[in-house]
Amino acid sequence: MLITIILYVQAILTERYNNFVIFRASFYHLIHGMPLYQLYPAEYYDYFLYHPSFPILFAPFAILPKEIGLLCWLLASTALFLYTLRKLPLEVSVKSSISWFLLIELSNAIQSEQTNPAVAAFMLLTVIHLQRGQSFRAALFASLGFFIKGYGAIVALAFLFFPRKGAFIGWSLFCGIIGSALPLLFISPAQLLQHYTDWGQLLTSSTIKEDGSLLGMLHVMLGLGPALIAGFDKMMLCLAVIGLLYALICGYLKPTPVYPWLLTTYLLIWVVIFNQSTEAPTYIIAMTGVGIGCYMMPLQQRWRNILLWSAFIIVSLSPTDLIPRCINQYAIAWHVKALPCAVVLLFLQAAIGGLKISTVFKK
Repeated sequence: MLITIILYVQAILTERYNNFVIFRASFYHLIHGMPLYQLYPAEYYDYFLYHPSFPILFAPFAILPKEIGLLCWLLASTALFLYTLRKLPLEVSVKSSISWFLLIELSNAIQSEQTNPAVAAFMLLTVIHLQRGQSFRAALFASLGFFIKGYGAIVALAFLFFPRKGAFIGWSLFCGIIGSALPLLFISPAQLLQHYTDWGQLLTSSTIKEDGSLLGMLHVMLGLGPALIAGFDKMMLCLAVIGLLYALICGYLKPTPVYPWLLTTYLLIWVVIFNQSTEAPTYIIAMTGVGIGCYMMPLQQRWRNILLWSAFIIVSLSPTDLIPRCINQYAIAWHVKALPCAVVLLFLQAAIGGLKISTVFKK
């Protein structure tokens, strides 16, 4: 929390909290019947990219004075993320290690005032409550993840491997319908339909491509030209979907008590490194998957240390000023944050598939 307060003071002194301004302004744009998905250069730069219901969910922070709202938002995001880590079904010492492992990445995400720590928390809370048999809470957190970033609901796939499937589906439909209709408290059905149309058009446009994904990294490293990128991306996305389907089939054919968590960490990484709207602060989601996954997999200690330290140095440290500039500039230009996450994803694929490599996995 101390680091969060320091980052808050830095943001106020430098007046660099554009993302919070976007979130806050979206609430006032919504209730005044203004378009959500166009530029407002007099207020902020960049686009508002979130679900039309997000402004309503952000209202508790938007109605406060700007500086107080920012402080509450940063503290709430940090507290929610750390609280969720404490609820993981792991030993206290392991949860503490994961928290320290994620400290710098969490700080990077908090510094940008992004929603990513909250999304990661909601994704984990979905599975935590599925495991506890609390279908309504699991559906609520999956819906909250969706209403912030659509892909936040992908971990709901884990419901396939828990009991009470019907209850979860029912509550998900309930939460989804209620949540999707929240803007109707302030606008007409026609206006809401227009917001959904505008949102869909923005998400499918080339406007929001950040290229911080694995695909972006490979574009740079392989020196791919525009003529080759489209075909290459389709091939890679097909391989990504095949890998995910294989992981799901393995869970169905060879279910184990730890499988739902291996799938969850797999999805936390998968949805980031194959998402072309990924940017640096998004990696708190993938790194959460890396940290939890490395402890959930039956890895030999040596391999666990190699994977965790490689990810920590390359993902969290290399883009910062703690690394010499001659290395730092290449780490940023080549989008290397995706590399160790992709490696851990391959290890998870092997663990889920039951690949028996005695030098890597414990018997």
